[in-house]
Amino acid sequence: MSSKDTFRAPWQPLSGRAIAAALGPRPVVVIGTARDGRANFTPVAFCAPLSYEPPLVALGLKPTSFTCEILEQTGTCTLSTVDADAARAVLWCGSHSGRTTDKSEGFTCAWEEAGGTALPYPACALSTFTAKVSSVGDAGDHRLFVLEIEVAATRLPSTEKGRLVTEPTLLCLEHTTFATAGRIS
Repeated sequence: MSSKDTFRAPWQPLSGRAIAAALGPRPVVVIGTARDGRANFTPVAFCAPLSYEPPLVALGLKPTSFTCEILEQTGTCTLSTVDADAARAVLWCGSHSGRTTDKSEGFTCAWEEAGGTALPYPACALSTFTAKVSSVGDAGDHRLFVLEIEVAATRLPSTEKGRLVTEPTLLCLEHTTFATAGRIS
């Protein structure tokens, strides 16, 4: 269907995951937490910047998830973006619980020291951020975390204008469906 045909199509109601898909694509963000020295990774697509100064991001997690439990207890995590080569690990980590599975089986693990705490991140990360919880609240069927970014770093190159070349970043189109972006101009 061409874009001209899309604008002629009748409106169709959306609900649930289809609403999130219609608001995509968005980057897949791998959340890294640790408990008892063991890495835990969870891929999410509900992560968005909120503020430049201070640098704040919003993160939505299911309240029953192991990552939500750890993040509420420790108050710290890493956020990482990955490229298309990590899609298999993203799917694997997203379909196994950290309560019963060592998530470093999905991603080769690297560690970041943050305020006396070791936090894991995928060794293949394109960009990584160390964050602390600023606030937590309920948001429908998810818990909404506002995270303050304490350290941010990237391996992505910059353009001549100083902007990051983000095209290799893995994007979530909808649950378990991924893509990467290309520039229009």
